[in-house]
Amino acid sequence: MAGTATAANGENLGSGRLSPEIQTAVKAELDAMLKAPIFAQSGRCKRFLSHIVLETLSGNAADLKERTIGINVFNRANDYETGDDSIVRVTANEVRKRLSQFYGESPAPHPIHIELPRGSYVPEFKIHLSGLEKKTSEALHPASSLASETREPAPAVDLQQGINLIQPGSPELAAKAATVNLAEPVVHRSRLAVWLALGILIVGALFTIWRMNAATSAPDIWSSFLNARVPILVCIDTHDLHIKSPVSADDQTFVNAVLDKQIICLDDAAVLSTMTSILGKKGVTFRVAGAEQTSLTEFRRQPVILIGAIDNKWTLRLTHDLRYRIEVANPPGSGAVKEPIASIIDSQNPANASWRTDLSIPFSSWKSDYAIVARMDDSTTGVPVLIAAGLGNTGSTAASELISSDKLSDALAADHECRNKRNFEAVVETQILDTKPGPPHVLRLVCW
Repeated sequence: MAGTATAANGENLGSGRLSPEIQTAVKAELDAMLKAPIFAQSGRCKRFLSHIVLETLSGNAADLKERTIGINVFNRANDYETGDDSIVRVTANEVRKRLSQFYGESPAPHPIHIELPRGSYVPEFKIHLSGLEKKTSEALHPASSLASETREPAPAVDLQQGINLIQPGSPELAAKAATVNLAEPVVHRSRLAVWLALGILIVGALFTIWRMNAATSAPDIWSSFLNARVPILVCIDTHDLHIKSPVSADDQTFVNAVLDKQIICLDDAAVLSTMTSILGKKGVTFRVAGAEQTSLTEFRRQPVILIGAIDNKWTLRLTHDLRYRIEVANPPGSGAVKEPIASIIDSQNPANASWRTDLSIPFSSWKSDYAIVARMDDSTTGVPVLIAAGLGNTGSTAASELISSDKLSDALAADHECRNKRNFEAVVETQILDTKPGPPHVLRLVCW
């Protein structure tokens, strides 16, 4: 099994054979790492890294396969196709980059390094004692610091699921002690525990200072909704068949007022389910209303989530003054002979930047769809508003996927212009294959 060391007697050492001190130190390093800004900004990377490290420490490294990680970490179905869903591979590559950046930017040495080799989902743990031993010795015995400089450097220990001993500067010793058993540690465990504890304290203090000095917060999508004192209003677009009732001249029969005018398509219902599920998990109460049945007075009572664009008059109204606004030609119910055409227009560059979905094209021929995702303190209603509005139904689906995943938070955190800002707006694209939307991609992002 990859990452397994061999003891001098030939016995394979699983991670369960690691000493309690070493396991504690690895977990402390993992905890400090997950609290660092580079990992704290990505829930997906945090879940992935925590899972593979703890599973390895528990002796379950053999189970760290793409499919099992997809099922246990990302809630994929037991029979999901790994060839079609690359979330595990993509996250692993992202974790490797963040690990490299974490150690590259850290101002202090780390007694333990957590690494993820390419081509594997089993992490490696590396302990470097030389620099830490010298600093500890000087701190405990100041008078002997000069003598300590002449001692042979302490070995670097490569700890994966066992410990391989590398003895620099001494070929004879290196050949004799190429591998060791954990029952015969090179350094007395009590001294090792002191060194590791001191190093972890130093690293923890440095990270605390780093976080306090790094006032670089990105817009928070949900904070305004978590603190609301009244139920959130989820406003969804409803479709009108524009069929006149032969019974009621004023169109107020139940069939006309409800069945013909308050229609929600299945994709929009799925988006509604996703958004309300997020609210439910966060303990936020909500109520749902159709756009045509909602007034401005109702809007001003609580934070609002808007779903859909074509038949949601509030989405069209509240995006009108944004950098990227939604426009609809030949809107439903206008009496126009032609089918609607929905566009996202860059108000600062309307001639050269726009994205369009022509609803007259057969749905089976659609190649892409677009959406607006925005969070803002709206001046019209005076309340926080979150928008997930696709030009077509596939665009709305992509918008909700972006919001419910870590992709949006990652994009906001990575954009320096979004730091210390409250509001944002993103133009989102999804490629369509066989009428199904693919992963969402952020084309434009602006914060204020």
